[in-house]
Amino acid sequence: MISETTEASCVAITLEDVLKARDARAKLQQEWLFRFEQPMISTTLVWPGAVKDTLLARQVMAEAKEALGQLLRKHRWEISRQEMRFQPTGPEAFWSVSVPAWMIKHVTVHLEDSHPLGRLWDIDVFCPKSGLIKRSKIRQPMRQCFICDEPAHVCSRMRRHSQSELAQVIEDLTYDYFSRRR
Repeated sequence: MISETTEASCVAITLEDVLKARDARAKLQQEWLFRFEQPMISTTLVWPGAVKDTLLARQVMAEAKEALGQLLRKHRWEISRQEMRFQPTGPEAFWSVSVPAWMIKHVTVHLEDSHPLGRLWDIDVFCPKSGLIKRSKIRQPMRQCFICDEPAHVCSRMRRHSQSELAQVIEDLTYDYFSRRR
């Protein structure tokens, strides 16, 4: 694991790397659910391409961490544990929170849909008893594609848009967001 104080690795990763990171993340999620016996939030980035640990990706995750932290404080929800990791496969952040998972999912869906960078965040919520809480379980629409109005998972599965198209949309979105914050 790379620390927050080191520079981004900016190395190309393989599908095998992504799958190993997903397995490690799932193991950590299960450990937290068992250990704390309360819902957890697991956040990664929607970041196409082979290079996932970049300075820009870290900035986008820092914004996700800040926005989620503000949201949890606003609702006065108790955080039992919080952790952020910087891996070659991209940044990851985790929170263990002592409120019902469906409540957390409602507010995180709203955050994904309303924050200017929210489309780049993949915020999953897990319940210790029922596992992953999907948008459909709380009657929320699926996420839309960056480029068109189709459901994101359809475009992703069918590879409707090139990585260069997606990268350009992400670059424009992040440039616009961070330039307005200066």
